[in-house]
Amino acid sequence: MAVWEAGSATNMRLMCCPLCKYDRDSRDHLFFQCVYASEVWRLVKRLVDMETVTDTWDSIMQWMELNANSRTMENIICRILVAASTYFVWQERNNILFSQNQRSASVLAKVFIETVRLKIMGFRFGRDLKQKKILDRWLISKNNMEVDPG
Repeated sequence: MAVWEAGSATNMRLMCCPLCKYDRDSRDHLFFQCVYASEVWRLVKRLVDMETVTDTWDSIMQWMELNANSRTMENIICRILVAASTYFVWQERNNILFSQNQRSASVLAKVFIETVRLKIMGFRFGRDLKQKKILDRWLISKNNMEVDPG
């Protein structure tokens, strides 16, 4: 800390969240509690059944543990969404730190949604009504999908 001159204003900026420039840069803050990250999360979680999960690392990890072994399409997509959110928020954090570029929360959410959407397009879907609703929610045409004959 002495080498970094921890009391200096420069290092206090380095300890702040690069996304919102408000709170301390930590896992709990960065993922889901930061104003920027929580806005991205709000925009994407409406596409999955996680509306009731609060925007805290512990709450989301608790949901993940409870649903870790679920093989339903909805829960698989939720897990992909959580993984993608941590990836994209971390990537955006690093973009700001190393290149001073920051996309708006809505732009990042669109990139995020499109990436998850492309991943979903690689799944095999049956003729189940629930699965049709998933495709509709993600704006995926069944004509472009490989369909399970069962």
